[in-house]
Amino acid sequence: MIYRPKHFVVQELVGPEMFAARGARAFELLRGEALATLDGLREKFGPVLVNNWHAGGTYKESGLRDFASTTGAKYSMHRYGGAFDCKFNGVKIRDAYEYVLAHPEEFPHLTTVENIKATPAWLHFDVRNHDRGGIWVVDP
Repeated sequence: MIYRPKHFVVQELVGPEMFAARGARAFELLRGEALATLDGLREKFGPVLVNNWHAGGTYKESGLRDFASTTGAKYSMHRYGGAFDCKFNGVKIRDAYEYVLAHPEEFPHLTTVENIKATPAWLHFDVRNHDRGGIWVVDP
């Protein structure tokens, strides 16, 4: 699926090293299904923060992670361009989490979320390929 997000620039979705190496071509490393889901979350809940390093913030690994990164699981969907950790402005993470689980038809590509008990400060979603039916809630 080829997709360019309506509401995000590439710096918000990759870290500074990846952006320095690839610039706008870093979009090639991100899965279209994940980008479409990000836009859907933005349209439903308003502003969504993934990375903010480019604006002087501290988040740089909430989107695509380099394979050399020690953040997260070795085979995390973050390393394959299919996962994002979302923070919302004015919407509680729990409210977004519960809404997504209750309305999967609004996010047709979203297949997996991390258990809110383990990650209460962000909504992790990904678009991994699985056959469990519905949205799979995983523990990180």
